[in-house]
Amino acid sequence: MYKQILTSSFIAATILFSGCGNDDTTCRIGVQQAIDEGRYDDAITDLEGKCSTAFTTSDLNMNLAAAYMGKSGYSVSSIADMLINADDNGDAFSSFISSVDEKKNVDSLPLLTKANDFFFYAIEQNSTSDINTLCSADNIANLDDSRLTNACLYIGFNKTITAANTITYLTGDIGAVVDSISNDSNTTPYDMQASLDALQWATTSTYIPKSDTNITAKDINISSNPFTHIEVVYTENGTSSTFYRLAKSSVRDANNTTLITDGYCDSDGNRTACAGIENDDGSINDLTVACYACPVTLDLNATLSVADLLVDTLNGGSDTIAAVSGDEDITSSIADFKEEITGSRDGNITIDDIIDYLQQ
Repeated sequence: MYKQILTSSFIAATILFSGCGNDDTTCRIGVQQAIDEGRYDDAITDLEGKCSTAFTTSDLNMNLAAAYMGKSGYSVSSIADMLINADDNGDAFSSFISSVDEKKNVDSLPLLTKANDFFFYAIEQNSTSDINTLCSADNIANLDDSRLTNACLYIGFNKTITAANTITYLTGDIGAVVDSISNDSNTTPYDMQASLDALQWATTSTYIPKSDTNITAKDINISSNPFTHIEVVYTENGTSSTFYRLAKSSVRDANNTTLITDGYCDSDGNRTACAGIENDDGSINDLTVACYACPVTLDLNATLSVADLLVDTLNGGSDTIAAVSGDEDITSSIADFKEEITGSRDGNITIDDIIDYLQQ
């Protein structure tokens, strides 16, 4: 399904990038060449510096979006590669997750977020604009604006890739998760299960773990910022495995969430102090050191919410691509995708739907 959705829109996406920078000026040509050749830092430096006045505001933001998208690991050529290698016969979304995992880098999520923001700035109409309104099917049809259509298409791509990228942060063994989804084998690895159990614990006050699972939490500070340290312990045949996760707060309700983390650090944010505490399966092998899951942050120390990234990006990505395409086959395919996850062809995907889907 995902291959059909993305492939059907891919030609329009390439127009977005080939159409940026056709003016015969040194800056515009140079920036376009840098993006085409994968020299994204050079393009960003020029766009934010000496070439900032060589473009209209919209063109400047479109080019910055393209550069940050490429720097995240997901350029147009990368997306083409993922489409070519998508699984036509099995679960295409699982195949897509695998491809995203192979191409991500340590800064992919923050860079994808920046790219998404610049795509939005390129089409922002006023201070009260929002992406969902701008990229709605009605707005796209009424305005008939190729810049709006192209930007919205890539926002759809961005959100879809962001959702898949988020899933890869929840486990060190994405292959086992993909196999579990594709083959319905119930082989969800413990580190993925820990991520999902911690997420349920944080967002649902009535959630009760299974009898072999113990979840405890305490408030902490990492680099002077408040978080809640979650410890998930599984016991099987008398042997315990412990996993660390991080939540926004200790208040268990729909406003809480776990956060995207990468590796482990002490309360000062020092990763070196916690080097080597993780086993190959993602469990913690030294419980005596004061280490915590280390948050992935954006500019100004903003953190990345697992619940928001999964729910907003999966819904927004699929809905935006459908709105741009206007194609009945693509709309039907997206309905199939939602039905696969939610059981309904027209409902929004919830965090509970995603948790159930990833645990199958």
